[in-house]
Amino acid sequence: MVRIGHAVLGEKGTKICVPIVGTTMKEILDATAVACNTPCHVVELRIDYYERAHSIDAIIELLMLIKPQLKGRALLFTWRTKGEGGEKSISTHDYFTMLERLIPTGLVDAIDIELFFDQDRMLKTIEFAKVHGVTIVMSNHDFHGTPSHEVIVNRLIQMKDFLADVPKMAVMPHTTGDVLTLLEATAEVKALYPSDPIITMAMGPLGAVTRTAGALFGNAMTFASAGKASAPGQIDVHELKRILDTIDVDGVFDKQQHKRVKVH
Repeated sequence: MVRIGHAVLGEKGTKICVPIVGTTMKEILDATAVACNTPCHVVELRIDYYERAHSIDAIIELLMLIKPQLKGRALLFTWRTKGEGGEKSISTHDYFTMLERLIPTGLVDAIDIELFFDQDRMLKTIEFAKVHGVTIVMSNHDFHGTPSHEVIVNRLIQMKDFLADVPKMAVMPHTTGDVLTLLEATAEVKALYPSDPIITMAMGPLGAVTRTAGALFGNAMTFASAGKASAPGQIDVHELKRILDTIDVDGVFDKQQHKRVKVH
C-alpha cells in the first residue's frame, strides 16, 4: 500500500492530482484555493514556476501558507528541471539540498525526484525521505517523442530498483501507435508489480485516453487542470471527474489481467 497523504494509490479508482503553476505567492495561494474546491485527491506544487524558487526559506514560508488551504488533501512537491519540460534550471547540489531541507518539515507528503540525476546523491535523499515517511515519486518526461516499449519498461523498472514508491513516466505521442506503446508498457510493468502503483501518461490530444482510462492498464493517478495546465493535454478536473465516474476501474489487478494471451 502506497499513500500520498490520505490518498491510497491503486485502490478505489484513479486518484486525481491538480498541479499548481503560479509564479507569485498570491497566484499560488489563489490557485491552491481553487484546486482544493475541486474533486482532486492530491495537489502538486510545481515550485519551478515560483519566482522565489531558488530560496529554500521562501519555499518553506510558502508551504506553511499552503498547508492550511489543503483541506486534508495531499501535497506533492515538484521541481521540474529545464531538461524535462520545467521552467528553471537547478544544480544537482541545490536540488537535493532543497529536498532534504523540506523532507523533515511535515509540509510535504510526497516529493518528485527525476530519474536522471546523480545516483548516489539520489539514493541518499530517498533513504532520508523514507525515514520521515515522505513518499517518493520518481519521474521521467519525454516532451519530444515516445521511447520504445523496452525503454519505457526498463526506465520504470529502474525506478523501482532505486526504491521509488511510485514510478512515473510521461511521453509525447505522435501516432496512435505511440499511445498503444505507452499503454502496453504500463500493463507489462503492472504485471511485474501487481500490488504497486505506477503513473504513466501520454501527453497532448492523442494521449487524452491515457489520462481517462489509464487505470485499466495499471495507472494509479492522473493529472488534471484547475485553470492553467502544467503539461499538454491535461483535462479540466471537473470534466475528468465526470469521465472517471463513468469509465474508471478499481486499479487493483492480479498478474493475469495484465498479460497478453494469444488466441489461436
